[in-house]
Amino acid sequence: MNTSLDRKDHILPDLLGAINSIRLYSHNHPQARSSVVQLMDRINQVLGAEDRLIVGVFNENMLVDQKPVVGNGRVSEAMVRVLREVNIDQIVFLKGLEAEELSAFLSDTFGTGGDNLGPSDYAHILLGRISEEEIADNHKKVDSIVDLDSSQDFIWMLQNLDFQKSFNFNTVKNLSVDLVDTFRYSASPLKYLAEVKSEDEYTYVHTINVALLAMSLAKHIGIAGSELLDIIYAALMHDVGKMLVSKKILNKTGPLTPDEFEIIKSHTLKGVMYLCNQKGIPRISILAALEHHIKYNGGGYPNITDTWKPHFVSQMISIADIYDALRSNRPYRTRLDHDQILGILRHDAGTGLNPKLVESFIEMLSHQEME
Repeated sequence: MNTSLDRKDHILPDLLGAINSIRLYSHNHPQARSSVVQLMDRINQVLGAEDRLIVGVFNENMLVDQKPVVGNGRVSEAMVRVLREVNIDQIVFLKGLEAEELSAFLSDTFGTGGDNLGPSDYAHILLGRISEEEIADNHKKVDSIVDLDSSQDFIWMLQNLDFQKSFNFNTVKNLSVDLVDTFRYSASPLKYLAEVKSEDEYTYVHTINVALLAMSLAKHIGIAGSELLDIIYAALMHDVGKMLVSKKILNKTGPLTPDEFEIIKSHTLKGVMYLCNQKGIPRISILAALEHHIKYNGGGYPNITDTWKPHFVSQMISIADIYDALRSNRPYRTRLDHDQILGILRHDAGTGLNPKLVESFIEMLSHQEME
């Protein structure tokens, strides 16, 4: 998935800018003309290769070509309001559109005292509503979270990580956006948690499962937009230090020796050191790599200070991490059933885990079980 500056959803700031200019000035004003030209350029970037470009609202979310827009919260919220004001749910720009027709449409529809003309008034602009059937047709069909192409790209990246070189953070961004896009309309994303088929793939699959669990918890407590993406980034990168730990130790079937356990524990600091040497990594990703084994009451590892309190996002990832680890078969134990896991989470609430987040996590799971 392309997340560069030329992606389609970058039409939204230009469209909103043109609408605001039309509202502030006449459509012949230089500022309004300049905004329309900029918007027309953006539309032409898409219509040069495609026959149409669709902008619309569904369930108070902005969509471009029927895919949810992520990480542009204020612009999206403003566009929802603007379209609702003129009772439009969908705008379709067709190939052949020119600036004069676009300017007339914006002036007639959004300008002060505009006539709000109907869909048949423009040769290359159609207005209408987005149906739930259209959303379903465009929704990614997956049986498991690892079926996403971006999941496979992410796993390949981890498998081939070279700690002497930088890595492509776009791989993490692409998977994060795909998770939000794919499961925005899913009743129960947790149904798509992947099962681990071999010990060699445990760390990779577990990491993606943790990201889906952390995303679901974040959405349940009301986090959205760029903050939601940051949480997914952090979850995907929280265990990167394990790539520096010997697979022989990670996959050991018997009890770990004290020395081996110290090596396992070192993955948090190793992950931090690796991420600190990368460019463009959100600070919260580095913090989560450090803190995801620090307990709510200050215990755990690494032992920084007795009064150290892990970040709220790290606390969310800790809960997701424990839940997926306990539901997975491991060399040294079989998976636990759902009620056993919830019992452990409740037992650790207030000591190892944030009690309010545990309550929210269990509530989220119960809601999804009923759907």
